[in-house]
Amino acid sequence: MGLLTGDALWALSVAVAVFLLLVDLMHRRQRWAARYPPGPLPLPGLGNLLQIDFQNMPSSFQKMRFRFGDVFSLQLAWKPVIVLNGLAAVREALVNHSEYTSDRPWMSIYDHLGLGPRSQGVILASYGPAWREQRRFSVSTMRNFGLGKKSLEQWVTKEASCLCTAFANKAGKGHC
Repeated sequence: MGLLTGDALWALSVAVAVFLLLVDLMHRRQRWAARYPPGPLPLPGLGNLLQIDFQNMPSSFQKMRFRFGDVFSLQLAWKPVIVLNGLAAVREALVNHSEYTSDRPWMSIYDHLGLGPRSQGVILASYGPAWREQRRFSVSTMRNFGLGKKSLEQWVTKEASCLCTAFANKAGKGHC
């Protein structure tokens, strides 16, 4: 029994790589088709990256819109993306399905900033009951300070001028 060397090893590794890519494509396409709107068939590993003209994205999306409709899905490498075209589709998504479209996508930079997936607050928190409570509290507190009234604008202007004066007095004296 001879060892695999040279051309035989190269051919075997290419065959295994093609087989794994096809298995990945079939497995992902089965899960993909059930959960996402129709869209162009993605390539294994690259998805639909080669089908989009990044120099003229609106034109690329317009061509796909004629083929797949106002709502279609793309796969950018391993990331699924849903594209909405037209006022009716955007209104349907943002008004009638707001609970699904209100959240912000998770980005890895949040981990580097120390903001975990359970971060609280108004800006980076996940949409849900805790976010709504935080927003309600923030808006009511800002209204108590005069949000929407002329007095808030005057208060902010006065504080900004005091801050500018403090910076001018500290100029040339170093930091604090």
